[in-house]
Parts: sequence; C-alpha cells; structure tokens
Amino acid sequence: MSNRLFGVVYHENVNNWATAGLIEAIKAKGHTPMPFRLPDIAAQIPNKFIHLNEEDVSHMDGVLVRTIGFGTGDQITYRISLLEHLEDAGIYVMNPAYSFRRAKDKYATLTALNKAGIHVPRTYIGENLESAINFADEVGDVVIKPLIGARGMGMIRAEHRELTYRAMKFIHQLGQVLYVQELIEKPDRDIRAFVIGGELIGAMYRYVPDIEGEWRTNVHGGGEAEVTELSPEYEECALKTAEVLNLDYTGVDIIESKDGPCVIEANAAPSWSALSRVTGLDIAGLIIDQLVKQCKR
Repeated sequence: MSNRLFGVVYHENVNNWATAGLIEAIKAKGHTPMPFRLPDIAAQIPNKFIHLNEEDVSHMDGVLVRTIGFGTGDQITYRISLLEHLEDAGIYVMNPAYSFRRAKDKYATLTALNKAGIHVPRTYIGENLESAINFADEVGDVVIKPLIGARGMGMIRAEHRELTYRAMKFIHQLGQVLYVQELIEKPDRDIRAFVIGGELIGAMYRYVPDIEGEWRTNVHGGGEAEVTELSPEYEECALKTAEVLNLDYTGVDIIESKDGPCVIEANAAPSWSALSRVTGLDIAGLIIDQLVKQCKR
C-alpha cells in the first residue's frame, strides 16, 4: 500500500486525545499525518493550498476534520468554503464539508432527519422570546440547548415557567438563537451508536450519574457507560441517520421513547473513549481505515 498524506484538522490542542489517537493510527497504518488548523491554510485559485507561509500541501490525499474552530462569521464561512474547495480539488474530506456543517447545526440536523421520517423531539428554534415561551408552556418540561454545542455543555433543563423565562430571556439578550426541545420521557439512560462506513461498529448505554439534580447522560459529565447490542429497530435508526446526513463516521444519540427510537443528534466529530473502553475496539484505527477506503475511490 502506498504511503498517503492525510491532514488532521484540529483547532487549539494537537495533543487532544482524539486528535492524537488519529495521528497515531495514521502512522500505524503506514501513512503520513499532517496536523493543521484551518486558519493556517491559505487557498489560491485554481487549486493550490499553502500551509502557513510556504509549504504547498495541495498533494494531500485526504483530510480528516475534527473541528472548524471558533471565529467570526467571515472566518467560519471561509473555513467551510476551504473544505469545499479541497473537495473540489480532489482531496477527500471526512466528514464531508456540507455533512460536517449540517451535523454541527442541531436545527439543520433535525430538519433533515424529520424529512426522512426519523423520529426526533418536538423543538422550537427562533429569535422570538414570546413565541419560545408559548412553545414551552405548551410542551411543559423542556431543555434549552445551544444551537451548536458538544458534550452536553450549556444545556438547561427548565421544569418551571419562571426558570424557563429567565433562562430564555438571558439567552435572547445575548443575541443567541433560542433552541428549546421537549424533554421526552425515557429510562435513566440513552444510547450512543457508533457508525463507520455505513456499518454499526458498536453501541453503549450511557446512564445518568448518581448526582443530585443531574439528568444528563454524557460520560464526560460523569455518566456511566455499558456496552449493549441494539435491536434491529434501533440499529436501523442509527444507520439511516448516518446515511441521511451522509456521515462517514458518527456517534448517533438515541433515546428510548414510548414511540420507539428518537434521535437527539448525530455528531460529526464524536468522541469514542468510553465506547473504546467498554468494547475494546480500536475506533481510531477503524476511522482511518474508512478514510483510506474513501481515498482509493
């Protein structure tokens, strides 16, 4: 197998465990990793890409995107367009630029899944405070989330109208979009299903930690993980979610509602430390195998 050059996009910390694991997996499989931040790449038209001041990296075979980072509207727009330009130049981007952007946006994710007939929670998205309050009054127990977020951080469970109003008013005053979702009745756990290349490679339950007032299941926040085998209905839901969003690899978060599987979100740059621990799988290696496979096409 010929040696290939694979970019790995990070933002602030190249030693982040996931980024470091992918870099090591690339090396272990006989290829060359090139970690970089999107702000450090300049593009020229036609297809030329320069890293920092002088290194021409237009010969990269593929790019694995972990983040587009933080920035202004112009900066984020540029970085997404840069990923699309890399694709147009014949460099495989994983996850693909449009798919990555859509999966990072909970609003865009839910609309795509709903259109495909996948069960998702009732959700309000908008900038009208009064309209959001009316939705919460109608639904009852709700969760207020950041439109773009990770690891369950920034979520507020608002069981009482006064708390709901105060939280929404504060978010509104900050100029943020209001994303308000019904809290669906479920067991004290949810499911993380990990899909790579259209195949379910593993799944786990994530349990609510034994912490007073805690309701989130994220392992990063103290939740316990337990390996599980998914029923055909839940496996099909996870696979269809990855297919609809066109994600090469993804962690799909599913809750067990009274109406069956309900997808909360699909992660375009998921973590896998807990899943690796409970399954023993080399998930970083499987992700790189998929990247190599896509670059051969």
